[in-house]
Amino acid sequence: MSIFTPTNQIRLTNVAVVRMKKGGKRFEIACYKNKVMSWRSGAEKDLDEVLQTSSVFNNVSKGQVAKKDDLSKAFGTDDLTEICKQSTHLPYFNINVMDEHE
Repeated sequence: MSIFTPTNQIRLTNVAVVRMKKGGKRFEIACYKNKVMSWRSGAEKDLDEVLQTSSVFNNVSKGQVAKKDDLSKAFGTDDLTEICKQSTHLPYFNINVMDEHE
């Protein structure tokens, strides 16, 4: 009897979800909460330190990654780094902190 262990899953802990609506769609980015605040104030310069993963999601908790077509239509680009920069500087972003319990 073998045990199936998913190897492509990344467990996100202490997640701050940055949510935004653009182009009629909702997008989410998994970040570290304190780092988002530091990024917005200009104290943090490295975007990789702010993001838990460089993906843009439709739903972080379900792991649903946003389609490139949707990103292109909403943001005018499919460059994930540029989208994350735009999203973390929005004055009206929402942050929810989720703790994943195993």
